[in-house]
Amino acid sequence: TTVILVVFGLVGCANPSVVRVNDVAIGKLKVQKIFVPRFEGKPEFVEESTDFFIAELGPRISASIVQGSVLRAESTDVLSGGNIAPTEIAIVKAKEAGAQVLIMGKVTSHSTSGMLNGFSTIRVINVTNGEILASFHRPSGLLIDNSEHQCVMAAVSRTAEDVAKALK
Repeated sequence: TTVILVVFGLVGCANPSVVRVNDVAIGKLKVQKIFVPRFEGKPEFVEESTDFFIAELGPRISASIVQGSVLRAESTDVLSGGNIAPTEIAIVKAKEAGAQVLIMGKVTSHSTSGMLNGFSTIRVINVTNGEILASFHRPSGLLIDNSEHQCVMAAVSRTAEDVAKALK
């Protein structure tokens, strides 16, 4: 009975993942350069999660990565962890950098009653036509964690691995 309750508890707390990859569209691209602007989301995680994502992705792919800065002014929407910046702004910056692919990200976390989790959402976009080539949303996947920061970085690592697999 205890085992059933533990399994039920773990499944009940599970967070869904989203993995959507257009292998055909990615296969048609010759990706030599990727543009990654600063992630959006919870302000205390955006800088380091962007750096960590690039550090995790870089060694796994052959394309070079150009790290961009923030795409828009820090409005109240951004400061409260609002939505990802408009794609049009990011595509302009990616074209200026000479990139074929744009990767946009958002990081968030959740903490209630001793439960912690972090989340990373990534969009991989064709700079030429704006087509979304892949989308990933991952929770941390950690059963035991010490901080929201640890959870967010685990989720970022998972999405970096997802992107690397999609671009190969």
